Amino acid sequence: MTAGGIPRVLLAVGTDIHPFERLVQWMDRFATAHPDVEVFMQFGTAAPPSSGAGAALVSHSELLDMIVGADVVVTHGGPSTVMDVRSSGRVPIVVARDPALGEHVDLHQQRFAAYLAEQGMARLASTEEGLSELIRAGLADPAGSRLDPGVDTVAAGVRAFADHMDRVLGIAVRS
Repeated sequence: MTAGGIPRVLLAVGTDIHPFERLVQWMDRFATAHPDVEVFMQFGTAAPPSSGAGAALVSHSELLDMIVGADVVVTHGGPSTVMDVRSSGRVPIVVARDPALGEHVDLHQQRFAAYLAEQGMARLASTEEGLSELIRAGLADPAGSRLDPGVDTVAAGVRAFADHMDRVLGIAVRS
C-alpha cells in the first residue's frame, strides 16, 4: 500500500511486439471502476490506458521495485516476467496472451500459465470478470498475494519451468 494506505495494483505486459490490448482494456475498466485503488499499467505496445497511471516501458529495476511495492501484481504469461514477480515474493495473477487474437505467435504462454496454476505458482484469469475477482480477493487479503519467505522462489520456479519445457520439447527430465 502507498504511504496513505491506498491499495496498489500493478500490470506488466512485457515488451512483446504484439499488443496486449485485451488485458490493458480489462485493467483500464478495473481502474475506472475502482478509483480508490492505485493502478499502474506497463502497457507495452498496446494503446495507453485512459484510467490509472501507465507507461509503455519501465526499466527492469523500476519494474522490480513496483512489484515489491504492489499489493497485487497482474502479468502476461511471459516466463521471465512471471518469475520476476515470484522472485520478488509475490504470487502473480496471470493472463496468458492468445495467438488467435493476435497477441502472440504461439500457445506457449497459455501452456505455461496453465502449468503454473496447476502447480499453485500463479493465479490464472481467462476472463475480465475472473481477473476482477482475483484482484479484489488479493486486495482484500494482501498477505495472500505474498509468498512465504521460506519458499525458494527463484530456484524452484526456474526448475519447474525448465522441467516443463523439457517435457514440451520431448527432452528427458532431469533427476
